[in-house]
Amino acid sequence: MTVRWSREALEALGPVTDVPTTASVLQVSDWTVYEAIRRGEWTMTRVLRLGRMIKIPTNDLITLLYGAGPAAGPAADTVPEDATTHEPTPLRAV
Repeated sequence: MTVRWSREALEALGPVTDVPTTASVLQVSDWTVYEAIRRGEWTMTRVLRLGRMIKIPTNDLITLLYGAGPAAGPAADTVPEDATTHEPTPLRAV
């Protein structure tokens, strides 16, 4: 059975997740992820090593799968840089 991971389900995981969950999200085997990390070939997300534990930032998975969207955090609320460089159009009397 294939589990479909929605953005909301990934966000509900918390700030980090483990390798088996990451493998499930990406629909690959645990072994594939562990081996890629061990060989230094894992470039899709950051890898956090906490002693013998390996954790993957959940936000990295969300960005990988869904891109940086409105639910991505404070950066989505910022004004685009070029929006402040344009002069407002003056109003004309009718």
